[in-house]
Amino acid sequence: MSDDIRVLVVDDSEFFAEMTAETLTEDHRMESDWATGAEEAMGVLADAEIDCIVSDYEMPGPNGLELMETVRAEHGDVPFILLTGRGTEEVASEAISAGVDDYILKLEVVEDQQHQQLANRITSAVDQQRTQQRYELLVDNTPDVVAQVACDGEIVAANPAMADLAGVDRESLRGASLLEQFPETGESWLTAGQAVLETGASRTVESELDGRHFHNIVVPVDIRTERDTFQLIARDVTERTERARELKRKNERLDRFASMVSHDLQGPLDIASMNAKLLAEAFEERPEELEAIQRSHDRMERLIEDVLTLARQGNTIDDPAATTIGTAAEKVWPHVDAGGTDLVVETDQQIMADGARLQELLSNLFRNATIHGHASTVRVGTRADGASDGDPGDPDLAFYVADDGLGIPEEEYDTVFETGFSTAGDGTGFGLAIVEQIAHAHGWTIELGESESGGARFDVSGVEPA
Repeated sequence: MSDDIRVLVVDDSEFFAEMTAETLTEDHRMESDWATGAEEAMGVLADAEIDCIVSDYEMPGPNGLELMETVRAEHGDVPFILLTGRGTEEVASEAISAGVDDYILKLEVVEDQQHQQLANRITSAVDQQRTQQRYELLVDNTPDVVAQVACDGEIVAANPAMADLAGVDRESLRGASLLEQFPETGESWLTAGQAVLETGASRTVESELDGRHFHNIVVPVDIRTERDTFQLIARDVTERTERARELKRKNERLDRFASMVSHDLQGPLDIASMNAKLLAEAFEERPEELEAIQRSHDRMERLIEDVLTLARQGNTIDDPAATTIGTAAEKVWPHVDAGGTDLVVETDQQIMADGARLQELLSNLFRNATIHGHASTVRVGTRADGASDGDPGDPDLAFYVADDGLGIPEEEYDTVFETGFSTAGDGTGFGLAIVEQIAHAHGWTIELGESESGGARFDVSGVEPA
């Protein structure tokens, strides 16, 4: 949009300057001022915020390039477009070397009435500068360490966060050696940067500095300069790393505790089950009381298995691999007591996951649909994360398991993943809790809703495609 751009047209011809300014205002919705020379232009700049200057090259007194030097010395990097009457390579070379944002032949504007072309050049120059300003503001205020580094390790530019990390002022980092300023991690940063410049592909590396953990993104800088440079973005992930380690320690303790408890329970349970079977042999017709005892033993067996599963499936996934959702679903389906229920796989999408735990997640959702939901059809599919109609350009995906069964009342949506929740009298109440544990271990989010056919639908989002 050009209606928020204010332009200053400078030309020693009053007629041309005024006419061009009026045309930009009336036909291209730009607020325009005009001046007939460098001195008058500086007066306008003193009183107004100008977004772009369009100046003639040849003028009495200071020419266009000299005006640009004065403007930038006093008002900063204001976008500057040079109008030249001589389209020679010499003038073009001088203009580019001086740092003009663009230049255009004056005759094209005067004789061919190419004001649209001029307006496009103005808009482009202003957009580029505003984008650059936003980027610089972001870099200066981000807590992440950001630096531009040459292939030999010289720091070309650095943000305040990097200066704070080095314990020096920002200006002293410019021109300094990355290896000398950061002896502990500089070598790994530079090695990654040199590899990036060689291959042209960005990469991520982990590093430690003064007991702090950093996740680093290294990318080549795609600008034409005499030196090859790369950009380093280092994010302090110490808190996240410590949380992950603490969670891992807790999971290990929980796993040991669950194994110990299950072992202590399994022995007496095996003895009780064996004695119940021996006792049953003494009767020609098995009493109902013995049937009730065996059902209790079976339930205790499932509870022990589910407690162990719940403890172990919450461990963070450290090494996910490419896994096809449909293949995982078809592998576990024969082991589900599905009765006459049909499985419909509507995706061949590969995702990054722990294959065994993905199968455990799907198995529990299938049992929920067939045993508790009494579904006749269960569907498995994928969609773009956050969009119900799908978008192939979305970097994240979601997969779903939907059925046409009884569904789950909406008032119970917040409690279904809690341990102990079950709609069946003989259920252990761990199935959906295990599903949530597995999802969280992958960094996924799971939500319950209603399917199109009125049954239950579980959406697992934040999934990384393979």
